[in-house]
Amino acid sequence: LRVDYLRPGRGNRFTASSSLLRAGNKVAVARVELHNEEQLYIASATATYMVG
Repeated sequence: LRVDYLRPGRGNRFTASSSLLRAGNKVAVARVELHNEEQLYIASATATYMVG
């Protein structure tokens, strides 16, 4: 898991959206973006998972 913090997480409500970049037989890679209620880009993450 790699997280890149772009700015302080100010606000009361946050939204995380994710997308699957690659789903192989043994490894899956996902990307996550975090925004606050003003739609400011707070952080992004890339996660690698072992599957199967």
